[in-house]
Amino acid sequence: MSDEPTDLAPATGEGASDIGDVAAALGEVIAGLPGGGEQRDGQAEMAAAVHDVIAAGGTLLCQAGTGVGKSLAYLVPAALAAAAGKRVVIATATLALQDQLVGKDLPLVASGMAQRLGRPVRWEVLKGRNNYLCRHRLGELAQQQFDLGDGPATPAELARQQQLAEVSQWVTRTRTGDRAELAIAPDARVWSSVSVTSTECIGAERCPEGHRCFAEEARARSAKAGIVVTNQHLYCIDLFGDGYLFGPHDAVVFDEAHQLEPVVTQVAGLEITPAGFTRLAAEARSVGAAGTAADAVADVSNRLADELGPLRDTRLGAITGDLASLLEVADSRVVDLAAELRSAGDDAADLERLRVGRIAAESLTALRAALDPPQGTVILVEGRGRLRLAPLDVGDLLASRLWGRQACVLTSATLGPHFVGRLGVPAADHAYLAVDSPFDYRTNALLYCARHLPAPTNDAYRAAAIDELAELVAAIGGRTLALFTSWRALNDTADALTERFSGIRVLRQGGELSNAALLDALGGDPATVVCGTMSFWQGVDVAGPALSLLAIDRLPFARPNEPLAAARREAAGSDAFMTVDVPNAADMLAQGVGRLIRTTADRGVVAVLDSRLATAGYRPRLLDPLPPMRRSVDQADAVEFLASIRNQHAAQRLSR
Repeated sequence: MSDEPTDLAPATGEGASDIGDVAAALGEVIAGLPGGGEQRDGQAEMAAAVHDVIAAGGTLLCQAGTGVGKSLAYLVPAALAAAAGKRVVIATATLALQDQLVGKDLPLVASGMAQRLGRPVRWEVLKGRNNYLCRHRLGELAQQQFDLGDGPATPAELARQQQLAEVSQWVTRTRTGDRAELAIAPDARVWSSVSVTSTECIGAERCPEGHRCFAEEARARSAKAGIVVTNQHLYCIDLFGDGYLFGPHDAVVFDEAHQLEPVVTQVAGLEITPAGFTRLAAEARSVGAAGTAADAVADVSNRLADELGPLRDTRLGAITGDLASLLEVADSRVVDLAAELRSAGDDAADLERLRVGRIAAESLTALRAALDPPQGTVILVEGRGRLRLAPLDVGDLLASRLWGRQACVLTSATLGPHFVGRLGVPAADHAYLAVDSPFDYRTNALLYCARHLPAPTNDAYRAAAIDELAELVAAIGGRTLALFTSWRALNDTADALTERFSGIRVLRQGGELSNAALLDALGGDPATVVCGTMSFWQGVDVAGPALSLLAIDRLPFARPNEPLAAARREAAGSDAFMTVDVPNAADMLAQGVGRLIRTTADRGVVAVLDSRLATAGYRPRLLDPLPPMRRSVDQADAVEFLASIRNQHAAQRLSR
């Protein structure tokens, strides 16, 4: 991307009159792809629909199957709109897709459309504030935090010192201050010492480094850009805040839009945790707050953990009794601490107290909302002592803030018509488009359901499912991604497969390797099985022969005791299973199945080890969103297909 200003004025001169010909523009971009690319009818249909909604307004929901090329189908219309003086925001759900857009897809669009537009396509990336280094926090303050003192240094302390030194060197070279540019992956404590969250930031007008703040510079550049790439989380924070970050824009595209509901649920809610009070107390002590005030806040942490422990994974009708009394005590103690922290001055210590004071203010906001929650709020206790407030229905929130204010495009490989209701999209002001994948699923893929296995609730199920998976893995010799709905099932299966196979590596999520390293290992050695849980069900892309068997242990229904899901079932009434549970499971199943076939040359088997997919009355609703693969309940069909793939790979190796 050029360092020049990123505003896009309308193109002029020869060719400007047909600048909006989206089909021709898409063809030019495709022609510039490595190898010349290929024309896809579905991609052209989607691009035309996106172009129309950006031009005329309204909302488009587009379900685009794997292989359609949806990123180019919305980036080309976005570039045309930017060339006409409009601003378009692209909001993704994952960092991987964001990196793909700015590192690969947008450069291709810029190159392919340069002649048509008469000037470069330019864009900016905008991330959350804590992704950018804070110049004010770097230097003396960070050095003090990791001062080794007089005693012997531990290896971890020395490593942090070295990382801090590398960050200090990097800041003299970087233009953006974006953590993603660092050659190292700094320890979380190191990065937090040189960055601030939006809550902690004291504001450019107060900060002595505000005139050259990386985060503010990124926002200023994005305000002039025709295309801004961001993430759904940050976009929704701004949507439900003051709109400062993105300002007026003509269109927003939500890619991976099936994630929009959980993102809004998280952003529009709040949480109170024991760890939050522990951190506030520690931060206050670090800037010289009196021990008594900080100790009183730290005491809340211990008491809150004791209070929430017995309530784990429950839904509260209201916050009452001892819990309400404790939150009132917490409010009073945080008020006292904030009063002590409050000061106005220009020296570094005063500014640090101001920063910690902002953390205290955020804590007070959460406490008061919990004691008087808005209507339609579900109160939950999750995990190891996390009090969470979440909206029961995100549709009303989006209707009041998003729909109708600018053109909106929502796209995903799994975005059925039921999302219209779930997201509160206006019935009279939207279009829905489903574009099929161009892949030949019937020839290249088999959906196998092990109908003969015991029901997942049967005590004999786990051992039988492990035996079934082992036979399939043996048939293909590895090349397997196994998806699980629980950590226990994952670990039990990984342990058993490790004992059975001596020539096949069995790796698991949560082990020594990162998620990215697990996928690299699967791609690097065919004799590999990777076992993953829910984060591997979507956003994972393993193209080519590295993945030939995708195994799913159970249908991905939400746990019956999951508090938010239970509240939404209750609100849905007697038909909750078919209107809440089954659609959610169908969406997640389709996401999981979509990990297998990623290119026209891919071949493989999806093995579902849950007999309900072949026997339950609701199975058509689960099968409808899946690609049109050949289906079987006969293990011999799956083994034969896997063996043919293995033989094909072997023949290809011999012919090289």
